[in-house]
Amino acid sequence: MAAVPGSLFRRVLFWAHLVCGIAAGLFILAMSATGVLLTYERQMVEHAERGNRVTAPEGATRLDADRLADAARTAVPGRGALSLVFEADPLRTVTASRGREGSALLDPYRGTVVADAAEGRRRFFRQIENWHRWLGADPRSTRANVLDVANLLFVFIVLSGIYLWVPQVMRWRNWRGLMFFQSRYVNAKVRDFNWHHVFSFWALIPLLLIAVSGVVISFDWAHRLVYAAYGEQAPQRRGPPGATPSVPRAEGAPSGEAAPRASLESLRSVAESHLERWQRLTLPVDARGDDVEITAELPSSERRPPRQAIVLRTADASVLRLSPVQGAAPQTPGQKARTWFRFVHTGEQYGVIGQTLAGLASLAACLLVYTGLALAYRRLLRPLFRRATPASPHS
Repeated sequence: MAAVPGSLFRRVLFWAHLVCGIAAGLFILAMSATGVLLTYERQMVEHAERGNRVTAPEGATRLDADRLADAARTAVPGRGALSLVFEADPLRTVTASRGREGSALLDPYRGTVVADAAEGRRRFFRQIENWHRWLGADPRSTRANVLDVANLLFVFIVLSGIYLWVPQVMRWRNWRGLMFFQSRYVNAKVRDFNWHHVFSFWALIPLLLIAVSGVVISFDWAHRLVYAAYGEQAPQRRGPPGATPSVPRAEGAPSGEAAPRASLESLRSVAESHLERWQRLTLPVDARGDDVEITAELPSSERRPPRQAIVLRTADASVLRLSPVQGAAPQTPGQKARTWFRFVHTGEQYGVIGQTLAGLASLAACLLVYTGLALAYRRLLRPLFRRATPASPHS
């Protein structure tokens, strides 16, 4: 009698697993297929960015920062704060940026706009990510919300699948049939059943991490729950791209005689002389205070390279403060956990190996959807067709 409740629970859980799989299957397939395409996005974009190099005219020198700033104002019009990003490589383009308002690449010798060699690849991945996160719709649309719910159902499917996967009879023969592919199959149903269990076993941990982290990224309550687990208050989440209003740019001194200011080239030269090792230097163009902070990204293979900042007086470019080299800003336990969820979703938390495992798990999820829907079709729909077909006289 004690076995009956367990058997009933397993049967109920199976049907819940099956119904959720049918309801969310196609949405999970869309997320998984796009996830496969996004596996090596960062490396592929960085490879394309190597083409953003120019040829220096014979005997020419790079334009000073002031002339590049004038070219940047024309190339990137707007009211947001303008900055110039210099690369240590003298043949790399200079990036003029107004944050989310836009950016452009400038030839450091001519001041002309250079076509971004990685723009086509970035646009491709932006479109794929749009489908991966919002099903190609607006982030606040119903389609995007349905995709978030489908990912939440995916968590239940994975967790319930763990219980259903364990063989009811604990024998090695049964375990082996669920862990490894068979050499031959009697029919397609047996093949799909075996594939569904084998892919479930080997992709279990990566899929669970991807699904749970996806819930944390998608839902505000899950985002807050991560911080609440460490007794912290969750920070306000940023809105979707384009939701942040631009900051008006000051047009000049309010009144009276303008205070003397050092040229941008002087600020850049002083900063470079005090920052011996750097691979990327960011110079604010429209700073209006008595001082300006110039930041440098130092050479590193880490996901978040160490940085160093120098504060200069805008009047004469004298050094006010030089900060020590710092890595990423110190994080609370809740922030560390939230960051971990963000990068474990793409696998980047564990480098190229993690990205590869995440991509393979996404590919396995595509096959799980196919085999799951195929098994559901044979179990639920094929019998209906057989009943609807009249029996032949010789049957």
